[in-house]
Amino acid sequence: MRIFIMGLAGLGMACSAQGNILISEYVEGSGQNKALELYNAGDTSQSLNGYVLERYSNGATTVSSSLALDGRTLAGGDVLVIATSQASGSLAGLADITSATINHNGDDAYVLRNADGVVDSFGRVGEDPGSAWTSGGLSTADRTLRRKASVTGGDTVIDDAFDPSVEWVGFPSDTLDGLGEPGTGGGGDAGEPVPLGACGEAVTRIAAIQGDGDVSPLDGEGQVIEAVVTAVYPAFDGFYVMETEAHRDDDPATSEGLFVYQPDADVVAGDRVRVSGTVGEYYGLTQISADQRAVCEQNVTVTPVALTLPFDDLANREALEGMLVSVEQPLTVSDNYELARYGSVTLSDGRLFNPTNVAAPGDAARAVKEANTRNRILLDDASNVQNPDTVIYPDGGLAANNTLRAGYRTRPFQAVFTYGFNEWRLQPVGEVRFDPAANPRSPAPDRAAGSDLRVASFNVLNYFNGDGAGGGFPTPRGAKSSEELTRQQDKLVAALKGIDADVVGLMEVENDGYGPESALAQLTDALGPAWRYVDPGLERLGGDAIAVGLIYRSDVVEEAGTAATTDRGAFGNETNRQPLVQTFRPLNGGETLTVVVNHFKSKGSCPDDGVNSDQGDGQGCWNPERVAAAEGVLSWLEDDPTGANDGNWLIIGDLNSYAQEDPITTLRDAGLVNLVRRFQGEDAYSYSYSYKGEAGYLDHALASERLNDKVLATREWHINADEPVAFSYLLPDYESEQQHQRYYAADAWRASDHDPVLIDLALSAEAGGDRPDQGDGADNGGDSGGGGSLGYGVLLMLAGLMRRRH
Repeated sequence: MRIFIMGLAGLGMACSAQGNILISEYVEGSGQNKALELYNAGDTSQSLNGYVLERYSNGATTVSSSLALDGRTLAGGDVLVIATSQASGSLAGLADITSATINHNGDDAYVLRNADGVVDSFGRVGEDPGSAWTSGGLSTADRTLRRKASVTGGDTVIDDAFDPSVEWVGFPSDTLDGLGEPGTGGGGDAGEPVPLGACGEAVTRIAAIQGDGDVSPLDGEGQVIEAVVTAVYPAFDGFYVMETEAHRDDDPATSEGLFVYQPDADVVAGDRVRVSGTVGEYYGLTQISADQRAVCEQNVTVTPVALTLPFDDLANREALEGMLVSVEQPLTVSDNYELARYGSVTLSDGRLFNPTNVAAPGDAARAVKEANTRNRILLDDASNVQNPDTVIYPDGGLAANNTLRAGYRTRPFQAVFTYGFNEWRLQPVGEVRFDPAANPRSPAPDRAAGSDLRVASFNVLNYFNGDGAGGGFPTPRGAKSSEELTRQQDKLVAALKGIDADVVGLMEVENDGYGPESALAQLTDALGPAWRYVDPGLERLGGDAIAVGLIYRSDVVEEAGTAATTDRGAFGNETNRQPLVQTFRPLNGGETLTVVVNHFKSKGSCPDDGVNSDQGDGQGCWNPERVAAAEGVLSWLEDDPTGANDGNWLIIGDLNSYAQEDPITTLRDAGLVNLVRRFQGEDAYSYSYSYKGEAGYLDHALASERLNDKVLATREWHINADEPVAFSYLLPDYESEQQHQRYYAADAWRASDHDPVLIDLALSAEAGGDRPDQGDGADNGGDSGGGGSLGYGVLLMLAGLMRRRH
């Protein structure tokens, strides 16, 4: 889950009464975190009756959607936050109103009207919003703009207002207080035009224009250059040029490439061009806006510079700005989250792993984070189109049967190294091809030889079924319609059948009880007549909107204890979801197994201060709550809640903690064995989840020492974390049904955002016998590890000692 925390604008403004209400902040955050903020700049409350917020989408001159604000009053100096209905995390908590009208892309505009006409407006349209606005200084994913307090005064509070139905393109300078045309560096004083001169005459070299800093030392001046065109990008209204080897300086801190802003330029790669124009900085990209241009020579070749990752120093990226680069090093796709939305992927030298998945919290994790930051670059698609009809990666276009998984590697390619939307990126020159061999789609791992029982842990990403009778949509989470629920359920059933487990612990199921119309009942029924779900005899499992659940094959196992939960301690304060435990007995004989399914507090909705705020050690916020949950599970198990007293404990679930974090250390220190770590190595580069391109495992399986010797294998099935999010059942508001049909298939791929964890066990002395409709599989297990068993009593003793230490 991606989370953006929006800082509210605290604007100390004074203005006339008729101009009190204005748009004070625009947020286009990561994922679905989008919002507008309205501000009352006056001293007294003002009614919003008659106020309407209108959205104009994708250059349209008619209203796409609108939101009436009748019935609301905005106090003097107060703000009204209007967020998308899909907002999550802290933004969802800050929102005063949620509405589908708040669903803007970078090229949409908003107009606030009342009976007198336009009150205020804001629109990007890919252009400079003007001197009345300033960047929030955040990352590319968080495109936040805030109104400057200095623009107010008298009747000029909304002097940058415009009506998109009349002036959608261009932002004329006479309307918007000196705002320049797009591409000219956001207004400012243009340099005096200089004569073009003849080819071969004296020019200013690109290295002198670029300089050795972030901003050109010649910013705002008229200059003449002569260099070779390396790439033409009509979508960007210009082309890139680069000096030939003979004209490059010897300073590694200066770039030899430059963007030339000239819409509809009639040039091709290989042209040596002479350009006269004004040097400027356009949202961090050094460029020259061409006044005159001549082609001096054709079919000239320039040698690209080699690009390798990681960067030795992030500052070195500036020296490559605008240059043609050659990427011979196979780079790995580490993030494809925005592939369908913006056509871009993040590349790195090998997979990037979450710091606390591979290193201890604190200095070691921070070192991994720093190394990850130097080891990534965005590969763009040479376009500003959002939600393109055809996503050019991979070759043949993205589709449900033509994926681009995280873990794929690039073949050699060329690109221009450039900057835009607050991020360094590569714009392709020619085709970029990927090799899927490093991480192909694969069926679920075969059962380990000798296994007679498979248990799985699976976060099913907000499975909500409305009222259970086809209505009741949209729900608080999950599917927004019965059609989406069908898409979701088909994918989940395909995944669960592919997992081929006998007992499954589920997370993020709608917490609507255990009746025949409950979400848990519907999903269980969809799996077939042999499947059952565990009913602890309660109306709900705690107070959260989502709950954990246990389902099982009644032709393989039976319930052998009393299903139980706890609301004690960490499970009674609406942070950690209540756990669920039940003991199962294999029908073919053998020992019983007690499965505890959990879902600890997430790393989102962070408090600003206190022990549960982010401590900067890599574990995120709410870490003490998760530690308390780990301790609470251990304390609860001492009471033998199912009455089985078998000592074969298997703790599974989404613990929202990576492998090296305190909650997992707490469980291991109490004598439990981390099965993923046992079977995949002490320094396991294992994962079940990916966030901002960093992989790791939040989904765990931990065994008591007594059970440990009976575990033959533990593995993830990578059906979700590596796949583009576009393949999920959800139909994003910004995506057309036609696009979604190209991406959707009723299969297991991207059924959720977490990968399932599979645990193969041998509970019977005659393990490996006949089982209903399931094969024996191949031996993919590891060595037994762990030495002798400590026993159940020792486990509980260690648990008690652990709690006293904390």
